[in-house]
Amino acid sequence: MLFFRDEAVLLCRRTDLGDIWVLPGGTPRAGESSAAAARREVLEETGLDIAAERIAFVLETSDWRRTHHLIEIVFLASERDRSALPQRLEEHLEPAFVPLDMLGTLKLRPAPLAGYIRGFVRSHKPTGAYLGNLWRPEETVQNEGQREGILDD
Repeated sequence: MLFFRDEAVLLCRRTDLGDIWVLPGGTPRAGESSAAAARREVLEETGLDIAAERIAFVLETSDWRRTHHLIEIVFLASERDRSALPQRLEEHLEPAFVPLDMLGTLKLRPAPLAGYIRGFVRSHKPTGAYLGNLWRPEETVQNEGQREGILDD
């Protein structure tokens, strides 16, 4: 989740991984949309109630052996309560609003993320809309040999 307040971005310091900083977020539960998971994870990790309404960017990480591969949707968040402060709710996670000019001094993971966050702020380009799960049961294709839920044009 990419969440700005004034000239700072919300990050979480992972003390269990040697002072590594990450964006708040996590994995969706069964049946949960990516946006709902982002909102829940930010609430669980920081106590902040946000809305995930647009996509800031999509990032992909893979180790050199290709045994780990991850694609993440990073949402741009808007806040519901501007007076709320992040709280430490998980043992090894310390959330904080970090000034944008300090990003280069942190061990941010993935490492190139600091530059992308600063570039995102400078660009002022519109973000992608998040449409969520658009599949509907009535759209199931009945033709043999086609996967369920995919429409043919």
